[in-house]
Amino acid sequence: MSTHWFVLLACAAANPGLAQAPTPRRHVNGILGGSVLLSVVPFPGRKVRTVEWSFGAGTGDTIQLAEFTSAGFERPNPKDQFQQRLEMHNATSLRIKALQLDDSGVYEARIKTTVSIVEDQAFLLTVYEPVPEPEIRSHSLSSTAAKCNITLQCLVPGGERVNISWRRGSPMRDLGDQERYQLSPDGRSLQLSLPLNPLASNFTCTASNPADQKSISPDLQSICQSSRTAPRPCHWKAIFVGVFLGLQICAIVLVNLLHRKMP
Repeated sequence: MSTHWFVLLACAAANPGLAQAPTPRRHVNGILGGSVLLSVVPFPGRKVRTVEWSFGAGTGDTIQLAEFTSAGFERPNPKDQFQQRLEMHNATSLRIKALQLDDSGVYEARIKTTVSIVEDQAFLLTVYEPVPEPEIRSHSLSSTAAKCNITLQCLVPGGERVNISWRRGSPMRDLGDQERYQLSPDGRSLQLSLPLNPLASNFTCTASNPADQKSISPDLQSICQSSRTAPRPCHWKAIFVGVFLGLQICAIVLVNLLHRKMP
């Protein structure tokens, strides 16, 4: 044996971590209250004898969840955090129901075949909360008889960990023309300059995380019409000044009338 191989074997014996690479993990996303299916894929031509499932949440402790055998489904501890939420979907698939946030973690499956070969497969499950329903707020800029200039703001209550995206048309596609559609740096506000006749397109805001998404499409026709008929800030100021002056005049007239009636 050469010196090179001797050194490699000595290093592997001193540090077993060098001899065996960590098991690759398949990423799985789940939604709170939903369910996921974890399915192992044995090597072709090998018949599965048993599958042992374990779970680790990253705290250092690993618990044995279940064992699939020809006799069925066995649970070492039915009173663990999963209780009745685990099912044997088939000989190689574990279903987790009524997902909870603390179900996130690493699930490992040890597959034992009839030819006495052991395979390890792992899944990294992340459970997300459902995405709240997004809301649209519109702000009129300077709409004219020919164009509608507005800003649409897509808001998600408590959606700090939610991605926001805007698309247009049906079927939906990217925004495209940056002269008519301007997106804010955070992606939440969309400034539009659209011809009114006919109104060019419809726009959709989508709020999403890796496990869920919700969409909303504002009624541009109604928004643009209301932005043309609603008084602008300068009109409100003029109305306020007019009412204030009218009240002052009425007060002066009333005072003069009272003075004239006094002896």
